[in-house]
Amino acid sequence: MKTLFKTLALALPVALSLAACASSYSKPGFYTEVKDGRLWVFEEGSKGLAEFKKSGEPAKQYTKVGAGPEGMTIKSDDAKTIDKYMAAK
Repeated sequence: MKTLFKTLALALPVALSLAACASSYSKPGFYTEVKDGRLWVFEEGSKGLAEFKKSGEPAKQYTKVGAGPEGMTIKSDDAKTIDKYMAAK
């Protein structure tokens, strides 16, 4: 039982830091999530976002390697979404 509590105590800060990373890339009108070191970007309320939340990955994906913040790979279900996100302030 002690091992379980220790594991949970260690997992919580990690989960919070990952959430903080994603929120540091937030821009109005976009949902962002860091997954496997890549920044996923979706327009809020989009079908692609709903699919991503349901299955973990959209059926079609666009990737721009090194184009995201801090040289991060940025991914989305639509290339235009990536361009809009990069142009947003």
